[in-house]
Parts: sequence; structure tokens; C-alpha cells
Amino acid sequence: MYWTLAHPLYDVADIVKMAREHFEAEVEGILTTSSRVFEHQLMVATTNQLYDKGREFIAVCRAEPQLVEVGRGIYEKEPQGRLLGYCWFDRGGYATYSTEEISNAKFHHVDMSLPAKTRVRLINEMIDQHILWASVWKIPVVCSCSIRGDYDAFMRIHKKRGFAVHGSYAWIRTDKGVELIHGRNGKEGGKEGA
Repeated sequence: MYWTLAHPLYDVADIVKMAREHFEAEVEGILTTSSRVFEHQLMVATTNQLYDKGREFIAVCRAEPQLVEVGRGIYEKEPQGRLLGYCWFDRGGYATYSTEEISNAKFHHVDMSLPAKTRVRLINEMIDQHILWASVWKIPVVCSCSIRGDYDAFMRIHKKRGFAVHGSYAWIRTDKGVELIHGRNGKEGGKEGA
């Protein structure tokens, strides 16, 4: 598995396909969805990200590219591996009662056919990226939320990570999130915290 920033030419179609196949049903009967609109929004955001990394953060996780047969015993490496998940965070959110900027998670999507352990790992990696991106751009608060009907497991992951969880919303101060990342990573493999 490997992470890269989402690219408008190589990743948008796969992201749209995953959203449609795995998550579109979550808003059925409430919103009328359009793959074309989502594709447009992604294309603009990923293009902007090429020039301004502090505006929004969109990353994809892919499996390692595999050899595929292209003809009688002739194999070539796929140009990119299968999409396993993606995340999309923005900035510029504010509560009506505070002047502190909030980075909101738009999406934490994973391929739902993956084993539960792999999905949890991907979500944790997405949370790390969100906190670290917010830290780099000096955004003091990170917020994750879910529109899914079954969001308990997603929120439990956040709670274990030190987020304050209120219903389908999870909040953490960015500096506390960074501190907890360093503490968690420092405990792995017998290393001391940074």
C-alpha cells in the first residue's frame, strides 16, 4: 500500500467510482447525486492542490501495481495499483461561537471489500494525515464527521485516538493530535516518544 496526493489525471475517475459503488446509497432518498458534479469538484480541487497544498488535502492509497497479461504470455506492470481508499480535508471552517479555524474532513472512504483490519489501518493513516496537514498549515482544530447510518466503529477509532466524540462528530485540537501521534509512534517497536 502506498499513499500519494490525488492527481487530476490519474485518480479522479477511480475516486468517483469508489464513491458511487460504496457510499452513494448513504444519501439515497435525501440528495440527488451526480457523478459528473462530483468529478468536476474533484478535478478542480486536485488541480488546485498541485499549486496550493494548503487549500485542501486529497490523498489516495493504492495497492502496489501488479503484473497483468496484455497478450499471449506477455505481462506489463499496471500503471497504478487498485484504489484502496482516499481522504479529502479542507480548511476555513468556523463555529459561529469561535474565531478558531477548523479543518473538516469531507471524506474518509475505503474499499468496503477490504478486511476490517485493513480498513481500520487506512482510517488511522487518514487521521494521521489530517492532523499533520492541519499542523503544517497552522489550523488549530481538526473535525471528522460521518453521514453514514452506521458510524459507531468510525467514531470509536477517533475516540481511541483522543478525539472528543459527540454523536457523529469527532474533534481534536491539532497540537494535541500531533502529540498523540508522536506518543503512539514512540511506543511502537520499543522506541521512546519524540
